[in-house]
Amino acid sequence: MTLRRSVIGLFSSLILMGCQPYSYKERGVPDQVELSPRLQALFASTKQVCFGRYVLEVPAEARLIFGTTDFPAKIITHVGAAKQVEDFAEAYRNKELEKDETAEITYFGSGPIRNSWEIRSFEDDTAKQYRLEGHYTFAVAGEHLFEWASGGPRLAPLVSGLRARDNTEIPTDPGVCIDHGFIADSSGTFQEIFQAGIALPSLPDVSFSVDANKTASVTDGNGEGLLAGISAQRRLLGALYPELATLREGKRNVGVWKGEESLVRRKDGTHEFEWEAVGKERSTLHPAWINAKMFSKVAADRIGAADKASLTDDEAIALWDKLLDGVRFRVNAPPTQTGEAGT
Repeated sequence: MTLRRSVIGLFSSLILMGCQPYSYKERGVPDQVELSPRLQALFASTKQVCFGRYVLEVPAEARLIFGTTDFPAKIITHVGAAKQVEDFAEAYRNKELEKDETAEITYFGSGPIRNSWEIRSFEDDTAKQYRLEGHYTFAVAGEHLFEWASGGPRLAPLVSGLRARDNTEIPTDPGVCIDHGFIADSSGTFQEIFQAGIALPSLPDVSFSVDANKTASVTDGNGEGLLAGISAQRRLLGALYPELATLREGKRNVGVWKGEESLVRRKDGTHEFEWEAVGKERSTLHPAWINAKMFSKVAADRIGAADKASLTDDEAIALWDKLLDGVRFRVNAPPTQTGEAGT
């Protein structure tokens, strides 16, 4: 699986150079940079937001933005669309039949829970020959409709464990936070890919995001770690690598995860920070990889597009440390039990 390399490609293609004015007082622990007065005001009131099995401690003004959610397949939330479940199911059936004249719907009916629909299909004769039957589920919880690119007996326990959730609610039982929903699960046996970020109204050019992939590959170079990957890019590009100032680079532990970080500033003033921990494939406690990124000078979803960065180097480092230290598991219970308080 090559998702890991593609997700971090934007950053790792930029090779680090220059001095490191921000250092580490000991292995895996960075020197603290004091919050500026405006950042102190920003963090005067904080809240928790959750995605997947994780929680972020963020300023009260922060807005959570959900990215990809795969558990164990892609989930899409349709807010307030509960009454349209039959329409969505019918539209999906028609789309499958339009793919190929040999496509076949093998099941179209009720799903694992009340007000749910499941569609099973073969997209063409080749799929029939190899018994590659597709499964798709639409499930209602509260006022919302959840579209799930999976189905069958394996998915049934998760669909049954689905409930609606206001995105301000932080559940205290094991499971997965999704957009406007929660899925109870303490087994840790499924694929898990979770992505989320935050937007800060008072710092509109700053983005911070966290990605985790439990089942990514950690072999064939994928398990080499962030710094080794950057070093390899430096050797590959040679004199063609961009001119960047390295603010800090080295080991960085976050909670139970032992990782590495690289914090750089582009020539145009853009701050480009990344942290990554490589774990074990199919481990929920130590996922194959978990990655955090922060950029400044962002406009219209384009890095470097703003006129200038709103943060000084000191402020960028301080904000990064504060946000990254707020990343942890939502509950300390199976399958993410560490035996340590506050993880």
